[in-house]
Amino acid sequence: MTKTKETKEHAHKHASEERTPRGGLKVIYCILLAAQAITNGLLLVALAKLNLLQSWQFFAVLIVLIGIFCFNLYKLVISKRAGLIIKIVCAIVAIALIVAGSFGYKYARQTINFVEQVTGAHYETQTYQVRVLKNSSYKEISQLSRQHIGLLDTNPNLDNTQKALKNAVDFKAKKYSEIGSMIAAIYDFDVAAIVINQSYLDFLEEADNKFVDESTSIYEFEVRMDAPDNRKPVNVTTEPFILYISGSDSRGAITETARSDVNILAVVNPKDFKILLVSIPRDYYVQLHGTTGTKDKLTHAGIYGIDMSKTTIEDLLDIKINYTIKVGFTTLTKVVDAVDGIDIYSDTAFKRGNCTFVQGNQHLNSECALLYARERYSYSSGDRHRGQNQQQIITALIAKISDPHYLVRYSKILESAQDSFESSLSFDEITSFARYQLSELRTWKVESISLDGTGAMMPTYSMGAQLLYVMQPNVNTITNAQKKINDYLTAK
Repeated sequence: MTKTKETKEHAHKHASEERTPRGGLKVIYCILLAAQAITNGLLLVALAKLNLLQSWQFFAVLIVLIGIFCFNLYKLVISKRAGLIIKIVCAIVAIALIVAGSFGYKYARQTINFVEQVTGAHYETQTYQVRVLKNSSYKEISQLSRQHIGLLDTNPNLDNTQKALKNAVDFKAKKYSEIGSMIAAIYDFDVAAIVINQSYLDFLEEADNKFVDESTSIYEFEVRMDAPDNRKPVNVTTEPFILYISGSDSRGAITETARSDVNILAVVNPKDFKILLVSIPRDYYVQLHGTTGTKDKLTHAGIYGIDMSKTTIEDLLDIKINYTIKVGFTTLTKVVDAVDGIDIYSDTAFKRGNCTFVQGNQHLNSECALLYARERYSYSSGDRHRGQNQQQIITALIAKISDPHYLVRYSKILESAQDSFESSLSFDEITSFARYQLSELRTWKVESISLDGTGAMMPTYSMGAQLLYVMQPNVNTITNAQKKINDYLTAK
């Protein structure tokens, strides 16, 4: 009896010792399974938001993940017969899914944040300076109380500009139809100061106007400008569409209006995987939309907002632009860095800054790509050739970004374009187009053409009677572009 009792006590003690570590393992298994469920659940929610997978693909992933979770739950927690090897394998699978789910959710969330940030542009900003002559007695904005201040009445955002300035000082407004007469007024002491869009300073410097050096800013303010919704939405995966790419020379926020130094139309045919790039010279002499009389450089349209550039180009080519993309110069360098540079063919050898460009094929880093995109003085055709260079860079970037090998750089590419990229495309349109590209994984065929013209010195809408270099449009190149655009839009 005693021996039997001792044997039972020993067995009970041994069983108790076994249950303790096994109980601890069950807790660990439960934590693993909870982490697996949470990370995979978050990933599924993010994927559903992105809509990058087709319905059957999404449900296939959902079923597989649920199946693996249920199998792991049974083997690790419920079953008493699962062997040690099975449990180890299930634990490894759970850990792998946790890691994959975490990284997948991170990238998906980053994509969602990026697309939400760059889509649905609803406003732009204009930066203004209150400038006085350096030899004047006015040093602070408060000293201009009850004084006459000059403003341009050609400013479409004039009312908001006056309201914003009224918040700083109670002034008397004097309005002028062109900048030359407004600047003359400050020299003639008709006004104590003038309000000038910051972008105009670049115009004045290019024209060697002495006012920039002889004046100073005593107050700077920003005015918000609501952007009209003039989109022409289509199904971007089945219907051809036109995308206007505006390259701003602003060094500030992407919302800030500035000259549009890059003006390229991308006519996209998603069924044939073809893109037509139409480059329009920045100095093209055009009638700004909604204005009469003196024409202006196309680049000047940007200071009145991207919609002015878009509608002016629509008038010029008799087309309807579906969407717009606005990029800053900083975007180019960041994206080129993200894809480890680009390959181009230069037909001219020249040197700029730290970069030497040879005649022939070469690889460009971000610094040299930016210089290549902006160069015009090394070419006899000037701005025309610069447009061709910009098309080359866009083509090279499209080729690299659409290459499946660069999907691993997806996160870095998105991060590079953050804060310097804005589009009127909607969240759903971008994600649908991305899903289409991922499902097809085809290379796009890119064709490039340019509008041309003849150089001349003419007055402009933005700078008044002062003569500036412009490019008088060549009608034949416009007609050719219209035909090409129509061919891409009507291709089956």
